[in-house]
This record gives sequence, C-alpha cells and structure tokens, in this order.
Amino acid sequence: NRVYREDGHYLVAVRYPFQWHNLQDFVQPDDPNVVAIYSQIGPDPWSLYNWVCQNIDYRRDIGEFWQTPSETLRGYGDCEDTSILLASLLRNFNDAKVALGGYQGWGHAWVVSEEGEILECTYTNARRVPDPQDYCPYCLFNNEEVLELWPGALGEVFELGRDESLKLQLMAGVLEAA
Repeated sequence: NRVYREDGHYLVAVRYPFQWHNLQDFVQPDDPNVVAIYSQIGPDPWSLYNWVCQNIDYRRDIGEFWQTPSETLRGYGDCEDTSILLASLLRNFNDAKVALGGYQGWGHAWVVSEEGEILECTYTNARRVPDPQDYCPYCLFNNEEVLELWPGALGEVFELGRDESLKLQLMAGVLEAA
C-alpha cells in the first residue's frame, strides 16, 4: 500500500522504498526556485501554465517517483511532477490544487485552477482541455489541504493502470480532433 493516514495527514510512499511523505509537502509555493520563476512571470495563471508546458519536458517515471518542484525545475518530469510545479507556482496567489485521478481510465495528474479549469501540464503549450469529461479526479491537494472525493480514493489512484505511451497517444488524438 502506498498511502496511509496518520494524525490527520495523508502519507504517501512515492519516492524511495519505505519512505513516507506528507502529500501536502510536495506543493511548495515558498521554495526559492519556485518564487524566482513566479517573480519573473507574475500572477498570471495562463502565463505560468504556458511556462511549465514550454520549459519542462515530459519524461516517464521508471516506477513511481514524485519530484519536488525544485527537482522538476531541472527541466523534466511526468504528469504529477509538472502538476506539482504548476500548483506550487499558482499557490502564490491562487487556490489551485493538484488533481490525482484517471484520464480515460489511466492514472493521471493535472491541476485544477481556483476557477475550476483543468490545466493539463503534459501539453507543450498552454491550451484549454478539449475533453474535460474524460478527467476523473479522485483526490485534490495543495500545501494546505487534501480532499479525497470519497473515502479511500487516494489509495485507489495507485491502483489505476499506468501506460504513459497510450495515455499520451489518447491525448494527442483528442487534440488533433479538436
């Protein structure tokens, strides 16, 4: 099991074997590297979203390894890494959350803005998601709160299938059709 609760905190094993991390600690708006990017771009959600899409290359995990925002700022990450980075940037002025759930049945992560808009960080440019109905959140979190959409939902995220190539092909097909 990759998830357990202790003293009201959701702990996840998503970095090294047998190491547990508070889910909220991944979103880091006060990280100096995050603050530096935010200071350059400012409080414009769309510009921050576009910066992440254009400057962070999508790279699949070997296994499941979540990066901190500073690690992702090295220039690469997968869906949860880029989503955690964008949520960290947005949290300087916005109530954004990382969503963990499914995309067409496959495990995925994205950002939900304060306005409820899906921000898909695996794109190469900021754009509206043409198929929001295919995104099914199980859990939303940021540095201040964790919202499981039903009891045990966070644990169920880790049971979803992980085929990154197929998931990206599905997204590309939707974008081409849009």
